[in-house]
Amino acid sequence: MKESAIIIGGGVGGLCTAARLLKEGYAVTVYEKEDKIGGRAHRLEQDGYVFDTGPTLLMMTDVLYDTFTFCGKNLDDYIDLIQLEPNYQVAFADKSKITVSSNLPKFQAELARFDPNAPEQFYRFFADVSEMYRISRNDFIDKNFNQITDFINVRSGAKLLQKRGLSKLYTFVSRYFQDERLCQLFSFQSMYLGVSPHEAPAIYSMVSYMETGLGIWYPKGGMYSLSLALQKLVKDLGGTIKVNSPVKQILIENKQAIGIELEYKKEVRADIVIANADLVYTYKNLIAQEQRPKMPDTKLDSFNQASSALLFYWGVDDECADMLHHNVYLCKDFKANLDQIFHEKILPTDPSFYTYIPTKTDPKLAPNGKNVFYVLVPVPNLKGKNDWKKGITKIRSQVLSRLKTEFGLDIESKIQTERVFTPQDFETKFNLTSGSAFGLSHHFFQSGYFRPHNYSKDISSLYFVGASTYPGGGIPMVTLSAKLVVERIIGNN
Repeated sequence: MKESAIIIGGGVGGLCTAARLLKEGYAVTVYEKEDKIGGRAHRLEQDGYVFDTGPTLLMMTDVLYDTFTFCGKNLDDYIDLIQLEPNYQVAFADKSKITVSSNLPKFQAELARFDPNAPEQFYRFFADVSEMYRISRNDFIDKNFNQITDFINVRSGAKLLQKRGLSKLYTFVSRYFQDERLCQLFSFQSMYLGVSPHEAPAIYSMVSYMETGLGIWYPKGGMYSLSLALQKLVKDLGGTIKVNSPVKQILIENKQAIGIELEYKKEVRADIVIANADLVYTYKNLIAQEQRPKMPDTKLDSFNQASSALLFYWGVDDECADMLHHNVYLCKDFKANLDQIFHEKILPTDPSFYTYIPTKTDPKLAPNGKNVFYVLVPVPNLKGKNDWKKGITKIRSQVLSRLKTEFGLDIESKIQTERVFTPQDFETKFNLTSGSAFGLSHHFFQSGYFRPHNYSKDISSLYFVGASTYPGGGIPMVTLSAKLVVERIIGNN
């Protein structure tokens, strides 16, 4: 008889875990509380417009190919990936713009407009961060940790120290570039993980390499197509997915997870349980405190949650002529903006923001001649005290004003449909602690070995996958998280 596994949550990490376990011979059932799979990689359809509601940047596609190959399938049979060129454009408050490209001669010419020495500076930077990516991938990202020496060892540590990989990201970048705008250009990417570049370890500069060296990709049909591809993979391998099935508690006997109780009182037994829900939420809400002495509420409350995001989904009757698929605006006082979000935990007075217009690549996502317009504004999580209703109205107005002045885009009167998604929504819809859009923060002492492990030290047969365990947040990392937790399960059994 097959061993059985229950997965709580049908996000990308949960679905990748399900697929790998099915290939390993397990009988797998995924329980998802929402009416659709995908977790944060969700979709909204409204008035003829199709919006991705969560992740919008796809990098490190090799980890997705590896997942399908491991399962005996070909990713290309499930989804059509398109490499974007150029990658994105960034507008600065001084009205200058730069287009980031994986075509290095083109990008070199763009950099030279800002500083004639910048191309040479970039190639030194690029060489170092590509090496940091290789070190990180081999020694920190793509491995399980059993003891601290698995994380901090002489060989890899010496290499990282040589590359200044443990310094702060912004400080690291400023060693290469003199122009302040370029320092911002090559450090803001830590915001993808909900951490300030002034606090993130320099090792996260590898994201710049991932963007420029490996490229940014787009799944035809939108990012939710990836969730659908993973759902099909799980079903093709014989797995079961049950939506509208919120879990009330994890069943534990003799310090072992033996199944789950659903909200509608039904109990389901299994040999192992894997939680793809937020790790802090899982421990605090699905497991009684006396069952987890090594993970009490006091410890869970001490974890540093990442920042959040305020999202606007607009259906726009405009060609958005000068916009690309991805666009970024960085405000005048970038440091003050970061301090407000991460330290003061107040809504930014002059917000930076990011826009995603997938209809630039995939026009079928909107009515003819119109555009899907997604705006993400970095904001604090819910630990700060903010007047969100008033703040959202103000930020919306500021974004529309900046689009007009910095991008020449006057769309306020052309918004035909709208939806807003707030940190409160992240908390209620996805059970994300403090409404953090990115899960646990990625500072050094919440990275690698120091991040919550993908198994419970109190309860056998209980495992974790997703953004709040290692290696961390983002589609590539939660995909790797699935690989690591399955390796852990197979190794334990």
